[in-house]
Amino acid sequence: MRKTVSIARLTSSLVCLALVACGTNEEGDVAGSGPSTTTDTSAVTSCTVAPGSQIGTFTDPDTVTPITPPNPPGMSLRDTTGALVNAHGGGIIKVCDTFYLHGEYFLSTTTDNNFNGFSMYSSKDFATWKNEGIILPQQASGQLGPNRKGERPHIIKCPATGEFVLLAHAADTTYQVDKEVVYATSPTVNGKYAFKGSLTNASGTTASHSDMSALTDGNSAYVITESGWVYTLASDCHSWVSAKQYSAVNGTSGGIEAPTIFKSGSTYYWLGSSKTGWRANDDFYSTAPAITGPWTYQGFVAPKGDLTWMTQVTWVMPVVGSKGTVNVFWGDHWYGDQDTTAPGKHNYLATYVFQPLIFTGTKISLPTYKVSWKLDVGAGTWN
Repeated sequence: MRKTVSIARLTSSLVCLALVACGTNEEGDVAGSGPSTTTDTSAVTSCTVAPGSQIGTFTDPDTVTPITPPNPPGMSLRDTTGALVNAHGGGIIKVCDTFYLHGEYFLSTTTDNNFNGFSMYSSKDFATWKNEGIILPQQASGQLGPNRKGERPHIIKCPATGEFVLLAHAADTTYQVDKEVVYATSPTVNGKYAFKGSLTNASGTTASHSDMSALTDGNSAYVITESGWVYTLASDCHSWVSAKQYSAVNGTSGGIEAPTIFKSGSTYYWLGSSKTGWRANDDFYSTAPAITGPWTYQGFVAPKGDLTWMTQVTWVMPVVGSKGTVNVFWGDHWYGDQDTTAPGKHNYLATYVFQPLIFTGTKISLPTYKVSWKLDVGAGTWN
């Protein structure tokens, strides 16, 4: 069983300056995302967060020195009602001043890890999470119906339309049959997503992969998958128009999984893990001047043998403030991730590892494990 962490949450107040039309109205719609209209400034709030007004504190229950596998145990995040946060293997999207964490929802009553829905939580300080509920439930039948796998949900805001698009992968219970990228849509980030089906090109060809991620970059949107594939999405983000494989990002692993890309400065970073199922391994990364490459393998994220501090990467969230940017690494510490016989059987108890990535020039690393640290969202700094 995982130890329960005590996470200190500092009470903070949001500074709203009512200056910029980037907030949300009472219905949750993103202000400024629709057609141009006369703006009622009394209904608009600012997306600016003042330094020091939103401080997230993260504390891991690890008590062992030095920290080596099977430690650290990771944080058992709890929501504002005291219940365990249950959203894993997903992503985070920021809308105005709020972060929306979304992921796989695991039942406590089963051990098969079949699809039971994608869940969402919201936070302004990255540490205090409100349960937004199940945003895409199990469907009555079909790709995300009973006795199916549904994993790696990632939400993007489509650059051309402003629509929120959730992309994930679906498969049969073996993970190998009928595996493909699927999508769902919502007019609001925390609304109920309508399942649309397979992500295909104009000819009806699916993106037949397992682990995947999605992101936007300027006016473009992409899905990236295991084994180094990049799918460029159509302008409405409902289909793909081109696909190319970049084998360099596989490194020496023979095939990358849990892929995620983020950008810092003019450099793109592609992180992922080896294909060891629910068991932790040494995650690695590659860099490029553009998503379309050329990609160059760089090596491990954390010291070799520490198994990326007992996690598998799922997302890196740039927290941009007035004084800098903290790129927060989110890794899943899957339940029983050292078990060689039956790991991942109780993933509703999976814990979280949030760590600030360290930059040395264009190199990134997690050289040591921060047992306790604080994030100033408004400043974009940590200590």
